[in-house]
Amino acid sequence: MSKYNILIVDDEPNVCNFLTEFLDFKGFTSRSTLSGKEALSALNSEHFDLVLLDLIMPEMNGFETLERIRKDQPKLPIIILTGVKDKNVANDSMEMGAVDFIPKPIDLERLENSILINVQNIG
Repeated sequence: MSKYNILIVDDEPNVCNFLTEFLDFKGFTSRSTLSGKEALSALNSEHFDLVLLDLIMPEMNGFETLERIRKDQPKLPIIILTGVKDKNVANDSMEMGAVDFIPKPIDLERLENSILINVQNIG
């Protein structure tokens, strides 16, 4: 498998560490950021094939971050990972350009499948 580079955006360090370990185990490379602002900075300095984005974060929430990423990189796949279990929030995320919405706790098999489908669609 190609080493796809994935950006993790979550204000919880434990979630970032868990996802980094999982992605590494599955053969991906990743970088984690703890805020939307850090994510935008990372996207300006490094190539990523996909973004895993939390919605509930201080300062710049996931919706704001999603909107900003969409302006600069409209084709970059973004998967929302969040503890918010609201169909309206899921629908809003998809309408704003997310390719998938996965509630926490994260179903790792679903996450891996979504990553593979979405990075291959842009390649």
